[in-house]
Amino acid sequence: MKQKYRGIRFLLPYFKERKGTIILTLLSMIGVAISSALTAYIMKPILNNLFIEKSESMLYLIPIFIIALFLARGVFRFLSAYLSERIAIDITQNIRAKLYSRVLNSRIDAIEHKTLGDINTRIIETVLNLHQIIAKTIPSYLISLFTIFALLGTIIYLNWRLSLFAIVFAVIVIFPVKILGKRVKRHVHRAEGHVSELNERINETFNHIDIVKVYNQTKREEKRFLGYLEDYKRALLKLVKYQELTSPLMEFFVSLSVASVVFFGGYEVIHNRMSVGDFFAFLTALMMLYAPIKVTTRNSLMLNMLDSYIERVENILHLRQEDSSKADITEPIREIAFRDVDLTIGTKPILRQLNFAIEQGKTVAIVGKTGAGKSSLLSLLFGFRSPTNGVIEINTKPLESYTINSIREQISYVNQASGIFNVSVKENILYGLEYDEERYKKAVTTAHCEFIETLPQKDDFIVGENGKRLSGGQRQRVALARALYKDAPIFVLDEATSALDNNTEAMIQESIASIMKNKTVLIIAHRLKSIEQADSVIVLENGAIAAMGSYEEVSKTAAFRKNFALEE
Repeated sequence: MKQKYRGIRFLLPYFKERKGTIILTLLSMIGVAISSALTAYIMKPILNNLFIEKSESMLYLIPIFIIALFLARGVFRFLSAYLSERIAIDITQNIRAKLYSRVLNSRIDAIEHKTLGDINTRIIETVLNLHQIIAKTIPSYLISLFTIFALLGTIIYLNWRLSLFAIVFAVIVIFPVKILGKRVKRHVHRAEGHVSELNERINETFNHIDIVKVYNQTKREEKRFLGYLEDYKRALLKLVKYQELTSPLMEFFVSLSVASVVFFGGYEVIHNRMSVGDFFAFLTALMMLYAPIKVTTRNSLMLNMLDSYIERVENILHLRQEDSSKADITEPIREIAFRDVDLTIGTKPILRQLNFAIEQGKTVAIVGKTGAGKSSLLSLLFGFRSPTNGVIEINTKPLESYTINSIREQISYVNQASGIFNVSVKENILYGLEYDEERYKKAVTTAHCEFIETLPQKDDFIVGENGKRLSGGQRQRVALARALYKDAPIFVLDEATSALDNNTEAMIQESIASIMKNKTVLIIAHRLKSIEQADSVIVLENGAIAAMGSYEEVSKTAAFRKNFALEE
């Protein structure tokens, strides 16, 4: 059952947080309505004092009052529009930040059914639609309502037949509006550019969500995203300022035109060169009701769309989050043990009855054909998923006993995709950690990243989206350098040399061999060279362990030979 007024209920707390600005905005809207009604009411002194009593002193006062009234209305319109936009920008920025944070910190199994395009659309386009409703539809609706009530009150007070007032279009307003239009166009392009940056930030982060999470950089990505949002906010406010400045300008030039008509027409009437009927034959106050009634009707239809947008937003806000309420693991990880672990996704069994242990300082290699369950095993270790049955133990305690971030803090990770961000080589290697020159040089040297010296800006070289300005082998070496720089006690190498040529792989294997001496290492590999130095080898087949033991023992099994397509 759908909640009544879901959209308004959702937005109400955001409005309450901005009570002062909301009140000022409402007062500005009421000022627009009252000044619109006064525009009709001013006809009374014009008729009585100018055209009936023919008071020459009022001939000078009334045009000044008209200019002041139109200027006031223009200022009120500017304030109501600008403040409404500011409220909308603040609220939607807050909502976007929350959506981004919720997706970033959600469990991977909670978002795996969502496409990246869908997430992007909800964070960007859906919230943009909300922005339009908060900034345009609701204010326009309220101003129209206030104006209707004010005009009705004026007409009832004056007599509904009294409806004539002067309006003359000021042609000269075209020129300043044209100038402002150019500035608006320029800032529209800038705002669109910031939208593209936001989209890129979102795509890049969630393309490499495993890297972000294993390196515990969700807070850093949130901070970077907020930085992009601040730039976008400033661009939008400038855009709004130039858009809405047209309102007081138009009101001013129209007021000059109307004041001129009143003055010169009144002068003609006083000197009996123009009739009162001819002068006040332009428009009626009643006609002023048409526009706000039309706007109110149209916006009532638009407001019906609010609930649909909020439903899409809340779908993201309700994503299941990673649990951070447990205690951090403060001791070194001495053993990781899988005890009767099963994993089922939907109705499909992925892993079955896994029983093995990774001891501190040992190297364990896991091999198996595509679909054997290697990646799913890692997803359990990293806390992306939970076992359907069985338990994963860290130092004899269930993995769930600790915060997953504290476990990830002890892991350096290299995956097959490399996980390269569109920043400099150095930033990719440091990835949120403080720079230490000696440690940095050691990581770069051990990962055989000599190619950095050949790049145009060396390690300040911007590598492009997904590292596309680097070769596959170069990306892989940068990823390895990042893991080496973090220098965690546990190394997880998921096809870490898959993109390397034979010579480079041989050098990297030497580096990995040196790493193995002091680290706990888990290797996922397809190549024999990658696993020859392992203390134990596990062969996965259809999600189950087909063989396990030392390399020498396992290499003689049928499962091993089948996996590497070796002759019997």
